[in-house]
Amino acid sequence: MNKKKYTIAQILPALNNGGVERGVVEISKSLIENDFKSIVISSGGHMVSQITRNGGIHYELDVHSKNPLRWSKIRNQLKIILESENVDLIHFCSRAPAWIGVPLGAILDIPIITSVHMRFRKSNILKKYYNSILIRGNSIIAISKHIEESIKNSFPKESNKIKIIHRGVDLDLFNPSKINPARIIAQSKHLNLKDNVPVIIMAARPAMWKGYQVLIKALSKVKYDFQCVLIGAGDGNQNFQNSLIRKIIHSKLETKIKLINSTRDIQAAMILGDLIVMPSLTPEPFGRVVLEAQALGKIPIAFDHGGASETIIDGKTGFLAEPINVDSLSEKISYALSLKSSKRQKIGEFAKKFVSKNYSHDKMCNLTLSLYKQSIAEYKINS
Repeated sequence: MNKKKYTIAQILPALNNGGVERGVVEISKSLIENDFKSIVISSGGHMVSQITRNGGIHYELDVHSKNPLRWSKIRNQLKIILESENVDLIHFCSRAPAWIGVPLGAILDIPIITSVHMRFRKSNILKKYYNSILIRGNSIIAISKHIEESIKNSFPKESNKIKIIHRGVDLDLFNPSKINPARIIAQSKHLNLKDNVPVIIMAARPAMWKGYQVLIKALSKVKYDFQCVLIGAGDGNQNFQNSLIRKIIHSKLETKIKLINSTRDIQAAMILGDLIVMPSLTPEPFGRVVLEAQALGKIPIAFDHGGASETIIDGKTGFLAEPINVDSLSEKISYALSLKSSKRQKIGEFAKKFVSKNYSHDKMCNLTLSLYKQSIAEYKINS
């Protein structure tokens, strides 16, 4: 039997919900489709089945551990796996696994790629040292221009190793014509929506930096009729939920805003929205929600910082508000609600084309696989 083109190992802490995890699943599937062998190593999670269902191989290992005293043992276990699978390249998607496994690149004489998914904030020496493991690869993937600038500011000498590969949207998954009515009806019941009232959706994990309170304040200034669903806020602890409920009651919006648990069918939920908001207080490294909204032909609204500044063309594919400015956010929401349905549809159609051209899942996968092949070839030449 002929050897596959290459054997690629992706290593991340766990395979639960999140953009990093989804990216690993998508890349693994693309590797298989292109006749590579895909190895994924993590501490496990409910997305493992997606790796194996698509033809990838998953190994469960405690690569999520942040305890340096355990790293040597885990590194030895990882080395055995990589050698047995005859891996040609290792891709680390997070810091803890990278601290465990990056030294194996030199030992096994194979190239290392790292991905940076978060901003390198100004921090103390220890934090900067912990982050520095992600710039020790032969190549560094930055998921946005915003992240590239963050890396350059913290580690200017590594600029030539950075390759921007934006996260992509699975246009098959986020295709309005492929979301059947039964799914939409089920989500309408889950969200408990009123008929004939514009729907504003915020889909985020329950963290205050995501901008829940600033959105509630902005909505208190909106004069148009609306209903707003905070998908994911219902997953927060009681203190988190109570603080939002108090803010909603204080703003006299208890009949207009509701907290909902997260859903496993976010596509059908988002298709019910007229506006999709992402009011994150600190810049999002990328922010897939914005692109997913556009792929569905919906109007996203976000603050003009971080990844959103790259993925929204203000006034054409969505709207950008002045960062952390309640009045500006309120004005953008009000303007979007005031648009005639024909204008909203026009923006939605342009947004779909914009995402398809620039931020597709296929483009992300193709660029990543090209970088894998290039890195392996260059490493062989240089060694």
